[in-house]
Parts: sequence; C-alpha cells; structure tokens
Amino acid sequence: MTAAPLYVQSSPEAEAAGAVAAVVASLPVSFAPATGRPDVVAVAGHAAWTERAAGAVRNGARGVVVANPVVEDPARLAEAAAEHRASVVLDQQWAGNPAIADSRDSARKVITEALADAVLVDSVAYSAPGNDPRGLLTDHLAAALQCGLELDGLKVVQHGPSGYTLVGRLPNGAPAALHGITTASVPATATISILTSMGRADITLPDASAAWPAEVRVVTTAGAALLPTLYESAHRHSWTRLRESLGSGRPAADLERFTLLNALVNQLAL
Repeated sequence: MTAAPLYVQSSPEAEAAGAVAAVVASLPVSFAPATGRPDVVAVAGHAAWTERAAGAVRNGARGVVVANPVVEDPARLAEAAAEHRASVVLDQQWAGNPAIADSRDSARKVITEALADAVLVDSVAYSAPGNDPRGLLTDHLAAALQCGLELDGLKVVQHGPSGYTLVGRLPNGAPAALHGITTASVPATATISILTSMGRADITLPDASAAWPAEVRVVTTAGAALLPTLYESAHRHSWTRLRESLGSGRPAADLERFTLLNALVNQLAL
C-alpha cells in the first residue's frame, strides 16, 4: 500500500533558495502542496533560520527542510526536533549532492582509499561575484566534510571580496589547500582533488539549481575510471532523504554535522 503524500508549506524565500515547488512537483507520490496544516515546512537558510525551523517544529511540522543554511548554532533546534520527534534536513548545494551521500558506497570507497594514501588535497569552490565569501566558505567546507576530509590546523592565508585561501593538513600530515573564488566566468562549482602516491581521485560538484551530474573520477595503477553518474539535484536528494527519514522513524543526522561545520567556520573568523 502506497503511503499518502506529505503536505508541504514553503515561504517565498525558501522557494527562491531551494526550488521547492519544482522539487515537490517532481516527487508527487511523496509530497504535495499543503492546503491546511503542513506535515513538512521548507525554511530559507538566511539569518535566524534555526529559530524559524524550531518554530515550525513546535507548531506541529513532522519535518523541516532548510535551504542553503548560513552558519548558526543549531543546538536549540536540535533540542526542539528531539522533543517533538521531528526530522530536520539541510539542503546544501554541494554537500547535499547524491554522488557523495553516505549511502553511495562506490564513491565512499574511492574517496576513503584515496585519503588513506593522500599526499596532497587541493579544493576550489566558485561562486558568483557579489556573493558573501563566508557563505561560499560554509558551502565549501560542508562539501569537504561530507567527502570525509579531516582538516587539522586549518587557517586563513588570505581573504577578501573576491574569495579566500585556506591551508591545513590531513591526519597523515599531507597538506591541504582550499580556495574560494567569486567569478562570473565559471558556474557555481566545487572541486576536490586528492593526489595519492600512485594516482588521484577528483570530485566535481555542480550547481544545485539543476540535475547536472557530479563526477567522481579515480586514477590508480589499474587505470582510470569515472563512476556512474546520478542525474539528480542536491535539492531533490534532500527531499528524498527527508521522506526516507520520516518513513523509517530515524531522524537525519544533519544537525549533528552542522554543529561541527558551525564551529569550524567560526574559528576561522573569515
């Protein structure tokens, strides 16, 4: 028997940030626009999003999707979600890409093996001119953490309106560099390159506004390979994860991860 769709309410700001109407329309079995009390509320991730999301939970929402959250302490929201047994999913443009999801075993294996033998990590994130470099950094680090990068001693080398450069190291001592660049010549894209003693792994994460596929490429002594592509946007994948979370009764772990991200961004004082 097919479960009834969950009814969704979205603010205009959340719609602009997360293409909510288009995503809901693409998942008609799982979701439908709310005409009364909603099951799920979409919240825009600008300042005070944790308060708005907590308010939605206290008002009876079973699930909340936050589109493009800025750094904030999610502790009170996590408490509210636990108290009301609600699930909160963070829709992040690169970290939410299904190609690097926890359930994507083939990609996790490639990335884990490359990091175990890494000699250098170089990562670049691009955003449009005028965008806040701190917001770009948040999305960039979220993607790096989702890929399993553990960055020690991370520090800012330079930053300004046009971007930033960070340096740090992996647990094995290998150097890591992260560059943020605001430019109109490249779409909003993040790349993570892991160089190893015998090859490399490269992850390219596209803009979440459409279902352009991410690419995970690996080069080893056995040759080069491109992992099978997934034509699904980060936005759509976030909503799919929420439906799975509510169906299973297991809350998403997004807020736990965001706590680490929040601390990391704030310690850099960009």
